[in-house]
Amino acid sequence: MSMNAIFVQVEDEEIAGFEADPDSVEALFAEQGPAAAGLMNVAAVMQQRLRAVGPQEMAAKLARVPEPLRQQLEASLNRTQGAIASGDDLVKRLQERLGQRAGRAANRRETLSLEKAWHGVHYLLTGAAEPGPNLQGQAILGGTELGDDPEGFSGYGPARYLRASRVRALSEELRRPGLETEAAARFDPTTMSRLRIYPGWRAGDEDREWLLDAFRRLREFYANAAAQGRAVVTCLV
Repeated sequence: MSMNAIFVQVEDEEIAGFEADPDSVEALFAEQGPAAAGLMNVAAVMQQRLRAVGPQEMAAKLARVPEPLRQQLEASLNRTQGAIASGDDLVKRLQERLGQRAGRAANRRETLSLEKAWHGVHYLLTGAAEPGPNLQGQAILGGTELGDDPEGFSGYGPARYLRASRVRALSEELRRPGLETEAAARFDPTTMSRLRIYPGWRAGDEDREWLLDAFRRLREFYANAAAQGRAVVTCLV
């Protein structure tokens, strides 16, 4: 199973609530769903498939659906079997439902996933495998731990938070002129493999560019959070 680093922007005032109830922080990561654009793409694909099938074949397929399930489908869509078989009506209802979900997704918190690049980016920023005292070393593995469980809800360690003031300082550091060049120069597959930097490394430009792209996304995420005056909660999941 892979380890991914997830970052979620929160209001600074919310931190006190997470400190009082550390278990509640799990919901921050559980509520992150597909992007709104991805949801609407489902309707477009469904529309193409329904038009390719045609009303008669669609009606035949629906006739083979067990009666309890067919009734449940009709009730859910508030449409009769004949209307569902027409295709366009079904697509319209589907678009309405997905539009509602997309609206909710658009209101979700700003998040960032570094996928499996998190440890490599940390190494490029610090030259070390573990978190250290320097400021850039706090960007991925830093922060104040929430709760007393050493494994956290994910099994990879507790969630951690960075107050809005620390987020601003990190944003400034990550945008410091020359930092990206310094980070790129640290890429050394042999050393990184010896230090067991996750997940494993190959010589050449591909892995380095993958990490630098992740670094840029991290920099943009912190800049956005700082501009909004927000704190950040992060966890390995």
